[in-house]
Amino acid sequence: MTSFVRHRIATVIGLLALNGMAFAQEPVEEVLFDEAPPAIADNLPPDPATAAAELSESDSVGILQPLPPEEVPVRQPTIREEMRPFNSRRIDLVEALVQEPKQVTFNGKVYDLKNPDRVRVFYENEQYPTIWTQENKLLDNFEPLKRLIADAPQDALPPARYHDALINSLKAGEQYDDIIAAELLLSDAYLSLAGDLANGLVNPRKTQPEWNAEKVSDEALGEMLAQGIVSGDLETAVRTINNGNPRYLALKSQYNALNGAPVAAEPAASTQPLPKVTLKQGMNHEAVAILREKLGAPATDGDSTYFDGALAEAVTAYQQSHGLKADGIVSGKTRNLLNGNKASSGGNASVDRLMINMERLRWMPQDMGESYVLVNIPSYYVKMYRGSEEIYASKAVVGQRDRQTPAFTDKLRHIVMSPTWTVPPTIMKKDKINKLRSNPGAFDGSFEAVVGGRVVRPSAVDWSAPGATGYRLRQKPGARNALGRVKFLFPNKHAIYLHDTPSKSLFGRNDRALSSGCVRLQKPEEFANILLQNTNWSAERIKKAMNQEKEQWVNTPEQTPIYLVYWTTWSDPDGKIQTANDIYGKDGALLQQYKKALN
Repeated sequence: MTSFVRHRIATVIGLLALNGMAFAQEPVEEVLFDEAPPAIADNLPPDPATAAAELSESDSVGILQPLPPEEVPVRQPTIREEMRPFNSRRIDLVEALVQEPKQVTFNGKVYDLKNPDRVRVFYENEQYPTIWTQENKLLDNFEPLKRLIADAPQDALPPARYHDALINSLKAGEQYDDIIAAELLLSDAYLSLAGDLANGLVNPRKTQPEWNAEKVSDEALGEMLAQGIVSGDLETAVRTINNGNPRYLALKSQYNALNGAPVAAEPAASTQPLPKVTLKQGMNHEAVAILREKLGAPATDGDSTYFDGALAEAVTAYQQSHGLKADGIVSGKTRNLLNGNKASSGGNASVDRLMINMERLRWMPQDMGESYVLVNIPSYYVKMYRGSEEIYASKAVVGQRDRQTPAFTDKLRHIVMSPTWTVPPTIMKKDKINKLRSNPGAFDGSFEAVVGGRVVRPSAVDWSAPGATGYRLRQKPGARNALGRVKFLFPNKHAIYLHDTPSKSLFGRNDRALSSGCVRLQKPEEFANILLQNTNWSAERIKKAMNQEKEQWVNTPEQTPIYLVYWTTWSDPDGKIQTANDIYGKDGALLQQYKKALN
């Protein structure tokens, strides 16, 4: 693309004196064009001589004549023009933000702006005049904002964050000395609430440093506010921000159902704890009565100390919903969770979990794509969706606690059949180098050493020599390959991908945080078939390619979005709330950041 000449004429505010007459200078729209404005470039003659030759006497006029009414071009009004006439106080707003960028004073009280940069972006955009005030009076268009703020607790957001006490005290039509402060606080409240719903309160990178999903921009939030003013409907856009996300709505509904109420399934730490004894069906024990109280499962025959079949079913359901081994036996992790030992705060653990996982859902894009892959790390599952339909589900093995699978998003682009595996430097250093030094011949069967374009047997390299660091260790395709028979690539700086594994037995374990960071699939062949649907890759061809001696790359027909997320509470397609262990210990850190942001 050729270089752009950016022509921007700044807004002139106030009155200009011209020949003794005052004219209000209207802002001029910003225009982008290539090299020269099209209207000018299209009419430039090749040279001045040509221009003179083409200019006839009839063209030479001294006074510009107005076009006849029928020839005046018609254009649609801009948002700026649909809004009320330009208010000269707007310059005072921008100046106030420059002088006191984070605070304003109203009626002698200092208020912190929650999102001063967002407010500044809104008012520095020359198409927006003041919107809540005119001269020294407050308009009557902020009543819907009061309703939005009053309903904020339904989304686990505190009204105080949005200046509710002040805004509820304001009266339309009243004159205020600090009218500029009122204007800024009202805009700060709206833009903060809309931004919190769209992007979350907490910067996701404070607990998930690799998270890279696109946020709703400050400009887009400002446009939402402007459109609401123009249309006279400030509420709809804000109320519908997350309404298209059934996962969010399910957590929100459960949050509001539980908030402030006791929760039997996850009791507070103050309830009577279960003793360290294994409880299972058929037992009589006084601790069974405590278990019944915790699960809300009263005895059907009057004997509360007997562990019957109905109680075993209640325990199994509890274990399934919390990502535990669903065997109906109360011991170890099940007992700890029932005793509240995993609670993230001194309050209601379920409510806290719902609150922070609603926050995590606000970090997600508003549109995840028509088809997408979802890797929920704590659940140990990989799923694929087409619209709202779940079309694939597979158990997964994820990163160990000291080699965590990062949360981020990308697009799935390639499938590698019968892959080789080049041992990463970190694994080479931690797991392989000492074995190579002690017995390099053990690697000759399935590995090869590569340096430059030369390939040799591992036993041919002196792995203790300084020059050995230049060699890469590569595993050949085959049944023993660490990546199994196929891998799925979404190229990223973390070197994370999905792949098959020869260690199938690991999928029988409940705790599957066992890999070096990449995600292993229990059903990789089925995944490949889904990704290559409607192509010339039949199921038979895929199977054959997965069992050959040479690596083969295949580009996926569509670049499917893939989201690696960290949700410890979520809803399944039926709307049922599910919970998993906080395997990387991230809930507590996020809860702390969330509560800090509430203040």
